[in-house]
Amino acid sequence: MSKAKTELIYSSWHLWNVAADSAHRSREVIASHPRACTSDTISALLLSAMSTEAFINELGTRLSLLSAYNGKNLKRWANIGTFLEQLEAEHAQIKSKYLLVSNLLPGKPFVKGKPPFQDFSLLIDIRNDFAHPKVQRDAPKYIQSFSQKGWLYNKKKDKLKLVGWMFQLETPEVAAWACRTARAIIWDILARFQSFTDSLPKKLHDEMGFQWKKSLHDRRIEL
Repeated sequence: MSKAKTELIYSSWHLWNVAADSAHRSREVIASHPRACTSDTISALLLSAMSTEAFINELGTRLSLLSAYNGKNLKRWANIGTFLEQLEAEHAQIKSKYLLVSNLLPGKPFVKGKPPFQDFSLLIDIRNDFAHPKVQRDAPKYIQSFSQKGWLYNKKKDKLKLVGWMFQLETPEVAAWACRTARAIIWDILARFQSFTDSLPKKLHDEMGFQWKKSLHDRRIEL
């Protein structure tokens, strides 16, 4: 009796797409209620971060599957996939995964204090703060950077301030930023596959890029 073939389901694009929907809803809320907090921003933040985690895990699986084919270069890419899967099994931090894979794939390694990794790192920090909430005391340092951009709920000129830094982040601008940040780090990894000469990795790029190309001009995440 033949063994049933396992169907692989990839969710990173879906998660990002739902995040973009949340960002769009936050804009619609402000259009009808200009002084509202946009709770959809929380969804956009969490789901955008989740999409980056899903993507890097999916990349590991996709690359490791290349081990079923012959070819010296294919073995190298398959080993990278196996390495990523091992990192996930050992509960490695998502930031470490992206830093490592940027060193293993063609292209320049990510630099911690520069785009696209800088904002990606910030997105993960915010996700962690929301996913593991504690009593709010002093606001995190990253709040100041959003304040300087004018993206918080309260502006500097406001006399009455909404209490709680988490609530201050509930704006359409922060929601759109989260989606763009996730897209930037994912697209950077995808673009590295364009230089591959092997047909299977190039096919992998086409398969992954088919959906993610739609995000490049997505009006839902415009400011």
